[in-house]
Formats: sequence, C-alpha cells, structure tokens
Amino acid sequence: MSEPIPDISVCEVPAGSYLIGDNLIGYSRPEGEVTLAPFAIGKTTVTNAQFAPFMAAGGYTTEAYWGEMGWKWLQGKHETEPGFWRDPTFNQPDQPVVGVGWYEVDAYTRWLAEATGVPWRLPTEAEWEAAARGPEAAAPRPREYNTAERGLGQPWPVTEGVSASWCGALDLCGNVWEWCSTRWGHNYQARDYLYPYVKDDGREYLTGSYARVIRGGSWFDPLPEANPAGRNRYLPGSRASNIGFRLAYSL
Repeated sequence: MSEPIPDISVCEVPAGSYLIGDNLIGYSRPEGEVTLAPFAIGKTTVTNAQFAPFMAAGGYTTEAYWGEMGWKWLQGKHETEPGFWRDPTFNQPDQPVVGVGWYEVDAYTRWLAEATGVPWRLPTEAEWEAAARGPEAAAPRPREYNTAERGLGQPWPVTEGVSASWCGALDLCGNVWEWCSTRWGHNYQARDYLYPYVKDDGREYLTGSYARVIRGGSWFDPLPEANPAGRNRYLPGSRASNIGFRLAYSL
C-alpha cells in the first residue's frame, strides 16, 4: 500500500563566503572560508513519518535507488527497515528517523528525487556548517540543545526543536547526528579528506565504501560534541540510535 510522498520544509541559504572549521578543534583545523552556491536545507531532520513512504514504495527492494556499494551492503544484510523502527523509544512519527546508515539515506534521496522531481540530496559538510553558523560564524546556543546533559535518553520530536539557526533550520546541533554527503576516509581510522575543505578533491563523490562525515552531536553525546564546527564520522553501513539525516538541494 502506497503512502503520500513526504512534504519536506526547507530553509534557503544564499550564495556567499562562509567560515568553516575551528582552529581549536583537532579534526576541524584549519578554519577557512568556502564559497558556496545557493542551496536549500531541510528545516528539520527527516522523521519516521517522512521515511515510511520510502519503505512502502519498495525502497529496500528496488536496486535503482541504491549506489553500487549500498546495494551490495543491502544484499548482505537483508535489511527491510531502519534499525530501531519497532522500538517505541525511537519510532514515534515526529521523531527523527534513526538506525539508518549512509547507504540507506543515499537511497532515500534518490527515491525522493525521482518521486518529486526535486533534486534532493544530502548536504555537504560545508553546506551543513554554513547553515548552522551563517556568514557571521555565529556562536552556538547550547542551552537549547538536546544533549546527554538533559538526560532524556532519546531524540525529541522535531516539532519540539527550539534551536533555530540563522537560516531557520532547527536542531542542527544536538538531538541526532546528521549524515553529510562528504567522505572522511577509506576507513574509520583514515583521515583522507582533511581541512581546508576542497570540494573538487573527490570528497564529495558518492561512490565507494568510505567513512562519511556526521555533524551536530546528539541526545546521547555530551555538549562539546554539539559544536557546529565539530567534525565526526561513521562507517556507511553502520547504524546507531543517535544518527539521522537532513536533506538539501541546490537552488
């Protein structure tokens, strides 16, 4: 049975130069400016309700939605749904969908782009940081974040997000880590793609089994992890209860 195509609200980020990185954070050094074309980014992370139509449309059985390595991963794992889909701690309709690896969210973007005619994709990590910090590289507002210090033990619904960035995007920091398109390295330990950020050095290729960048911290992690300039990574076929994703597209 089919379900309605999800309606994804977005915030627009204008073209311009944005400061990314932080000279005080190891993986984020050196800071520097990047020039970005205009793009739109999801106002919230993708929710369980917004992910369900992908499953109903055969998302886990349609090879056309998956990259080569993602399809190989799927054939080996035989997954049919996110990892915490049946857990009431994480499966409420307005909560961010979690328990999805990078391969799964890449497939979701392909499906949604085909279904809507909008060129949906994951944000690059430079876009994600620009959306979080803005042209003035604004300081974070940590009292508004859902991090481990709150003791909630789960992500809160996206409708409860109060931490709005300069462009209007909610909960870019805290709640759940967010997958980006960007490669980190050929495995978890490798640091093949360092700062300064260079968009045409291969780090934005969607092929291969590279570890991918995650951003923003989560409900499970301490507050320092929710720094909008902080960088982290996860293996593309790995899933966790504190990692979700947000969509983007070029304007």
